[in-house]
Amino acid sequence: MMLKYKQLILFIIFLIFGSGCFEYEEELTLKKDGSGSIMMAYGLPLEMVQNDESFTSKKIRNDLTDIEGITVISTKEFEKNNLKWVQASAKFNSLESLSKIKSDKLPGFAGEMNFTNNGDGTFTFTKILGEKPKTNSTQKPQDLDMMKKMVGDVNWEYDISFPINIVSANSGQGDVKTIGKNVKWSVSLANIIGGQTSLNVILGKQGKMVSLPVLHSIQLRNGSTIHGEVISLTKISCIVMVKNKRERIDRKDIQSINFFKLGEL
Repeated sequence: MMLKYKQLILFIIFLIFGSGCFEYEEELTLKKDGSGSIMMAYGLPLEMVQNDESFTSKKIRNDLTDIEGITVISTKEFEKNNLKWVQASAKFNSLESLSKIKSDKLPGFAGEMNFTNNGDGTFTFTKILGEKPKTNSTQKPQDLDMMKKMVGDVNWEYDISFPINIVSANSGQGDVKTIGKNVKWSVSLANIIGGQTSLNVILGKQGKMVSLPVLHSIQLRNGSTIHGEVISLTKISCIVMVKNKRERIDRKDIQSINFFKLGEL
């Protein structure tokens, strides 16, 4: 597969900065009308970017200022754990405004978000990272494996505050913690390369809505596909719930794991 431009940008970053060196943190506060505020912070090795004019608070401010519906509140730079961090805080009119952020400029902000009023006092929030691989892709599995190995055990951290109580929150990959109206999601960067991972949150009053399982499409290297809920994922195996039956798949046999919505199959 010819990598899409923003995927290529991510690959170049991994190639330049090496394994375990690119960190991202995000704090999102969402209101009922879909507006809110966001803080994004990027960390790269200090010795590699200390004099790099393309990695500055001024650069990230300029990138965000050009986007309609986003108002930059502040930007700053600081050093922590031998990394140079560039941080930006901004307000947005809607999640559609945030979707205009280009991942080739701000790679950590990859994917999309949806905030839906269900009309019964409950809301559904979905954050999807990464992209679905093309079905006619000619990308070699070893290329994706190389990129995943290069990022090592890097996790991207997302902290989301909602205007109403959380009924449930789940994700096919990563660690999800909820406290009151807040969700913290830590997801491995390797899960985003060559596929998608998602966070699904149901908001409102208890009993208003039953949370649906996170559904995935597991593409195997032999060309077959398995649809189900990934309930466990390790470096050795993947456990998938398929029609109330658990299936174990060796990780070496998996090409990609992708999120899909009900009705897409």
